[in-house]
Amino acid sequence: MPLPQQIRGIIFTEIVPQLTPEIESMSLVKLGAIVRQKAIANKYEPLTDSLRKIQWVKLNGLKAVALEERFAKQSEKGAIQTADPVILIEHRLQVTDCVIHTKSALDSMAVFLTDLLELNAKEGDRDLKKGKFRESIAQKDTKLGELVHALEPWLNELQRIRDEWIHIRSIRTAIVQGPSEVGIFPIPKDVTLELKAFELPCTKENFWSTKDFVNYHYSNSVRLFQGIVDRSIELEEKGLPTPVQVPDDEKNLMFWPIFVTQNMTVNKMKVYFGDRQPES
Repeated sequence: MPLPQQIRGIIFTEIVPQLTPEIESMSLVKLGAIVRQKAIANKYEPLTDSLRKIQWVKLNGLKAVALEERFAKQSEKGAIQTADPVILIEHRLQVTDCVIHTKSALDSMAVFLTDLLELNAKEGDRDLKKGKFRESIAQKDTKLGELVHALEPWLNELQRIRDEWIHIRSIRTAIVQGPSEVGIFPIPKDVTLELKAFELPCTKENFWSTKDFVNYHYSNSVRLFQGIVDRSIELEEKGLPTPVQVPDDEKNLMFWPIFVTQNMTVNKMKVYFGDRQPES
């Protein structure tokens, strides 16, 4: 059962609209149609990579929040609540992975922007943490330059957290007993304080809640990604003789590569849903 050329040639096929509704799937489909028509799919591979990583960030965030919520449901008045250390380790891992994959997504976007805007940057210079690289974007494209400039405080903060957790220390959390406006597993805003952070009042001024932390980094990465997609559509459409028509039935299209190791006659496709029963 050969796949239609339309599916085999599309980009951004791994987008899952139900997982990342914050990303406009129709804009991805439209950009994919333009890219197919102009035969420049290779140019967009780094942007596709960044999308994959943003989805990883979303999954990490959902898991971190779910771990905290399940733990919170077990709280009991008058009892000191602790947990299996593996649960706490898993929570820290999911939050740390949010930061790692967010930075990785930004790196893929930087590689793509270098090619899209024909920037004079190579290897390690293609990095949104660097002011010189951000300035080169602004010099080449005003719209993208304004977007990057608006996100500079976040870009700098993300880099600071990532360097601290990866190269120096690691994420530190504690279990809050009693009422808290930052949840049961708060994350210190000053990541250099380590456990001394928990000598401060447990408020939003000093701590992130798990949900706010992951949403903050995820929403900013989506904002940058969506802005790049929208601007790419504007730039690529300029070279087309006629506007690209996008079929509505493509908006929920998903397809992962399949590697077949034997000859077979295909009469159906089964979809695996983890603990749920596979569907045909």
